[in-house]
Amino acid sequence: MNHSDLPSISIILTGHNEEYCIGDAIRSVFRQDYEGPVEIILSDDGSSDGTFAIMQEMAARYRGPYRVVLNRNETALGRGQHIRQAVELASHEWILRQDGDDCSFPWRCRVFARAVMEHPDAVAVASQMTQVYEEAGVPFKFPSFPAAPEGILAVRLQTGPFSSCAHYGGSMMIRKSACQWGNTLPMTASFEDDLMAFYAWLQGNIYELPETSLYYYRFAFKNICAINSAARFAGMKTARAFEKRERNVHLQLKKSKWTGLELCEDLLRSGNAVFRSREELLAEIDERKRVVEDIDHLLNWWDYPFRRRWELKGKGWMGMAHTLPQSLYLFCMVSFFKLRKVKKYLSGAR
Repeated sequence: MNHSDLPSISIILTGHNEEYCIGDAIRSVFRQDYEGPVEIILSDDGSSDGTFAIMQEMAARYRGPYRVVLNRNETALGRGQHIRQAVELASHEWILRQDGDDCSFPWRCRVFARAVMEHPDAVAVASQMTQVYEEAGVPFKFPSFPAAPEGILAVRLQTGPFSSCAHYGGSMMIRKSACQWGNTLPMTASFEDDLMAFYAWLQGNIYELPETSLYYYRFAFKNICAINSAARFAGMKTARAFEKRERNVHLQLKKSKWTGLELCEDLLRSGNAVFRSREELLAEIDERKRVVEDIDHLLNWWDYPFRRRWELKGKGWMGMAHTLPQSLYLFCMVSFFKLRKVKKYLSGAR
């Protein structure tokens, strides 16, 4: 097959104040082994550190086969609007996103391209991700890449309304046309990947690679998702600081879910044609309302009496721990992670 017949891909690598890690991210996209048309857009959102200088230096040294585009915003737009702006800069058919602190496997473009060639009706394709964790005071290094996948990879059609938390921005490749739906695509400051995948779902089929990881996703302290990991307790000096951060994350997630919910309701009222049926839109409305209700419970959690927290508790020991009084819960969690860190240090010292 002629290389020009392969799907054309725009890799969008965005960064903001990430000079400590942006080099690894850039190297990972420069080392893609894909033989089709590729452009790499390195876009900095008004960083106050050396992020853009590193982008410039590495782009100047690059001697590979791909076209490299540099962009810098003098004033930060914020994550969601920055990604939307970078999508507009892309000139190829497919958009492959990467954050400035993550790492693509060398065959990421190649595997995604194979999947969309086998399924030409796809508007997006999603892989799994391998999570890696950053710890305070410990120099971070990405693990070695796993063995490249061989043979026929499992691919399945996503069924049901889009609601999977597995579809982070870094795990998906989306048609550019699906990112420009109606030219009025709403975008939130955070959890923009939820919305981008939701818009894709409105327009066509999303295929999944259920057994294939193509990406190292770093749980860094600055990440919004660090709230869901051990890193959320790193550097926490007061319960008030923890509460403020957790509340902010939940409010941003709620805004993203609510934006999708309102769009579904608007589509039902207007009768505008989309790929999804009325039944699917109604199911997605119900799902997003359920998620919003769960978020409201989290926002009000510590105001609930013990009996109510017990009724709403999650599964496992974390669910049990969350029913404790707030001060005791925080004490237990912080102590647990500090002890785990001591254990890890002692194990490494032997």
